[in-house]
Amino acid sequence: MKRIILLLCILLPVYLQAQNNQNFDKSFEEFQKSINQQFNTFQDSINAAFAKTLEQQWQEFQVFAKIPAPVKPNPPAPPVADTPKEELPPPVEIPVKEIEPPQEEKPQEKKTEPQEPRLDDKKPELPKIEEETKPVAPVFPDVTPSVPYHKTINLWNSAFKIPHDLALENLFLTNTQEKTVADFWRSLSRTNYQPAVNAIVEMKNKHALNQYGLALLCQEYAKSVWANKPQNETAVFLVFLLNQLGLDAKIVRTSNRLEPVIHSPQNVYATSYLEMDRKPYYFLFSTLEPTSIFTYKTNFSDKITGLDFNVYKPVNLNAILIDKELWVKKLNQTVTLTYSQSAIDYYRNYPQVDADVNANAAVNEHFINSVIRQFKPLLAGKTEEEAVNILLNFMHYAFEYMDDIAHYGYEKWNFCEENLYYPYNDCDDRAIMFSYLVRLLLDLDVVLVLYSDHMSAAVHFNTPVSGNYFTIGGKKYVICDPTYIGSTAGMNPPKYKNEEVEIVRTKRL
Repeated sequence: MKRIILLLCILLPVYLQAQNNQNFDKSFEEFQKSINQQFNTFQDSINAAFAKTLEQQWQEFQVFAKIPAPVKPNPPAPPVADTPKEELPPPVEIPVKEIEPPQEEKPQEKKTEPQEPRLDDKKPELPKIEEETKPVAPVFPDVTPSVPYHKTINLWNSAFKIPHDLALENLFLTNTQEKTVADFWRSLSRTNYQPAVNAIVEMKNKHALNQYGLALLCQEYAKSVWANKPQNETAVFLVFLLNQLGLDAKIVRTSNRLEPVIHSPQNVYATSYLEMDRKPYYFLFSTLEPTSIFTYKTNFSDKITGLDFNVYKPVNLNAILIDKELWVKKLNQTVTLTYSQSAIDYYRNYPQVDADVNANAAVNEHFINSVIRQFKPLLAGKTEEEAVNILLNFMHYAFEYMDDIAHYGYEKWNFCEENLYYPYNDCDDRAIMFSYLVRLLLDLDVVLVLYSDHMSAAVHFNTPVSGNYFTIGGKKYVICDPTYIGSTAGMNPPKYKNEEVEIVRTKRL
């Protein structure tokens, strides 16, 4: 009997605790359902209110022509330095007009203390080099859809599984008038769209897509909904998705065609746009170039934001890794650098924005590791000037030069890794890659230098370096031109010696 009582004393608290845990789990599930219901009710009220505004008569707006990129077509061949720096005239200070990169929505930069001028002891913050560089399988989100069907979107060598409500495929527009569009919006809001929105957000986070990648994923999903690809339904649904995700997109009408436009606080070149309340809305998803359109001024909510093209984290997609062997002429040896084919696909049709976006974009860890592994031994024991000259020489001779217009048929600024994929690059591509190498390997401050038809770079050294330079905020930046073949730090082509330049800052890594 005593044993039975003792056993009950032991088991009863365990049983009661289990009951308490079950009750807690049940209460928590009910709480979660309540929160989700409240959110859905809140979102439904926003959609209902917005649909009413869509019924109002739309206003006519002028559409502005595409703005050309600020860098003009480059010279057909790179300039060649045929005179050593020691034999050149005394250095001159170059007049400068500074350009600050957009500040909106940027994470706070981490301040970096000045480093020692020699490279024997490398800073410990450098990314860890992984010995294993085999392709890494992507980690896809474990999303349990609340609808019995899904769409698989194949993009950037990866597959994205999005929960899908089949009721969407039965919705159609009969015309493009305000009342019809408003009713269509109401019908969209009555579908079970929230699992798709939740999955897209989770995929964005898991794969480190930036806001532009998020918008492209939404576009591909919207295009997949209707089998016969009706333009107008796709346009409205894309804006619907972007609005639910907090992005400032609108529907516009030209003739009997509906198109999406999206606001960005950043400059987007070679893309038509309209202005509303001093904000540009770009035809980012369309090739149309109308002279005027009709649309509405009311925003979906007061919390929506413009599209940010910055790449704060390296995209985490199916890593198809490729090695490329390149020559360092000054040292008469080769280096092998690694890039991700998925990153190349991600950037392939990236809109042309200001150069600071490309220069400051986060880079794939496999590329970083290969750069450190290959170059760190080559730069060990060198002064800052010697190390920079090695990197300049590498940029001069490792790549074939071709102007973008001749290469692509349009102006394009490469992201750093793209220089390993494409057979040619030009001055802006080299300046962007050089600036990254100097920041990564030497931890020096670098800016991009824009001339009338050329892009170069300039480095702030911790020790005196002679040559042509300019001053910003009391800091001396020495010209370092990765396209001026055979040049060293402090040399720039005579053509640009006295030309006023514009400056684009880059972030310390």
